[in-house]
Amino acid sequence: MSVNWDAIGAIAELLAAVGVIASLIYLGIQIRQNTRTERARAFQDVFSSFTAQNHEMFSPQNIDLLITGMRDFKSLSGGDKLRFDHLMLGYFNSLETTIFSRSAVLIGDETLENWAYSLRTRFLPYSGIRDWWSEAKLVFAPETRIWVDDQIAETDTSSDHFGIK
Repeated sequence: MSVNWDAIGAIAELLAAVGVIASLIYLGIQIRQNTRTERARAFQDVFSSFTAQNHEMFSPQNIDLLITGMRDFKSLSGGDKLRFDHLMLGYFNSLETTIFSRSAVLIGDETLENWAYSLRTRFLPYSGIRDWWSEAKLVFAPETRIWVDDQIAETDTSSDHFGIK
């Protein structure tokens, strides 16, 4: 009985191809699961960042400063202006993280639009925030500057969500 080496070689190649295909399918499943995990982590990070920043901004020691700065940033004294700037930088840094997470497709459009609505109704109607933004915007990435400027253009400046105007 003679061995048909060509047939054995063809069977080996077929088995190798099946192995490669199985490996690619497994890899695809792993990538999909990893993507879901990364998206969930990104959302949690964004949410945690905003939550922590809001706790600081709206804490008893900062609330009067926040209200005054929202009304009239330019009227703040040096130290208060610096503290207000720190609060706003924290908030807008969290916002920038959200924008970049959206660009990286780690969070959905709906999440970013929810933050946009919050920004347009809770902060941007107030002239002090817009004045602060005009002075501070250059510390942010161009994508963030464009996005926030677009939100300012869409903001109803006559609204007074907090009743502080």
